Amino acid sequence: MKYQYKMSLSIKVSVILLIFTIIGCATAPQQQVLNAEGNRAYLTARYQEAVQRYEKALEAANQNKDKQYIAIASYGLGRANVKLCRLDEAEHWLKHSIQARETLADSSLAYMTQNLSELARLYMAQQRYADAITLFERATPMLYRLKADKKDPIELANQFDAYEEALRKTGRAAEADAMANKAKELRQDNPGKVALFRPDPIPQACLAHN
Repeated sequence: MKYQYKMSLSIKVSVILLIFTIIGCATAPQQQVLNAEGNRAYLTARYQEAVQRYEKALEAANQNKDKQYIAIASYGLGRANVKLCRLDEAEHWLKHSIQARETLADSSLAYMTQNLSELARLYMAQQRYADAITLFERATPMLYRLKADKKDPIELANQFDAYEEALRKTGRAAEADAMANKAKELRQDNPGKVALFRPDPIPQACLAHN
C-alpha cells in the first residue's frame, strides 16, 4: 500500500508539473517562446533553423509592439547569420538590434554592450578597424557602468586587447598603449581569473570569401 501511495503521489506531482509547464508556455508571449526556440537551435549549431525561429520571433514582436524582443530577436538574427557566412545580413541585423535597443533601458534580459561588442567583433574579423573603434569607444564607458571590471575583468581585458589592436591598425599608437596598460592592469589585479564570457568565434571559412 505504501508503495502504491508513493507511486500515486509521484504521478500526481508529475501531472501538476506538466500542467504548470503547459500553462507557462501558453502564457509566455509568442515572441519569447519563438526566440527561446531560436536560441536552442543556435546552441546546437542548427543555424538555419535558428534564423527561421528568430525571424518568426521578430515578426511576433513587431505585431505585439514588444521593443525588447525586437532588439533581442534582431541580435539573434545577426549572430545566426554570421554562422551561415551571411556577413552583410549579419551586419544589418546587428545594427538593427542596436537601433532597437537605443530606445530601451538595459535590463536583466539584455544589455546594449552585447550588441555593440558583437558588431565590433564582426568588424575586427573583417579588418574594418575604424568601424570597430567607434563601437569600442561607445561600449567601454557602458561596461564600466555595468561593473564589468569587477564582474568579468578578464573578458574586459580581452576586449581591450581587441580595442588596442584596432587603434594600432589605424595609427593611434598612444591611445593603443593606454588601452594595453588598462588590459595589463586588469590582469595584474585579478591573478588566476579567467573570462566568464567567451565570445562565439566567427568561422574563418566565412572570412575567406569576403
